[in-house]
Amino acid sequence: MAEERRETREEEVARIRSYLGSQSLRRTPAQLIETLQEAQQQFLAAGATIPDALFRTIPREGEWSAIDVLLHMRTMAAFDDSAITAVLERGEQPPDIQDAIIPAPQEVTRADLLADLERFRAQLIAVVQRADPQAHLDITWSHPEFGAMHWREWLLFARVHTLDHARQTLAISAALVPQKGGAEHEAGH
Repeated sequence: MAEERRETREEEVARIRSYLGSQSLRRTPAQLIETLQEAQQQFLAAGATIPDALFRTIPREGEWSAIDVLLHMRTMAAFDDSAITAVLERGEQPPDIQDAIIPAPQEVTRADLLADLERFRAQLIAVVQRADPQAHLDITWSHPEFGAMHWREWLLFARVHTLDHARQTLAISAALVPQKGGAEHEAGH
């Protein structure tokens, strides 16, 4: 049986970039918002599987803790809100994003990050709902890996990015949280 070839990172980026370019204009802003909200719910559900006592625990050396992922998502939501609002409300050019990974400081709480994440997403959605769907598509700003995108591509990218980190959070949960029905269940037979 032939081995399935894994997609390279360059191929994955090209595939996602193509998806963002085509689907961001094919879908209405309301549809883009809906897909982001669905992704957000998946991310929140994934985070809810990790108890507070394990939220700062790194599953393996060199990996993120769940709170690090949540801080990153909050930071990206703040950037999305600021950048897309600048474009849609003022026609301003946002800065390119610097996608740095920053460990969560001890004083940062899960509750505060979740509240911020919700607030930034709600503000972004309100701005997009009021906007002309064709407004300022000529204004682009860059992601270090995915290149220059206009606001509708960035909105769809927020969905893809959120789903990626929902999967990451589920992997953290699987590594840290004992699974129900596993060895404990088998021992009961």
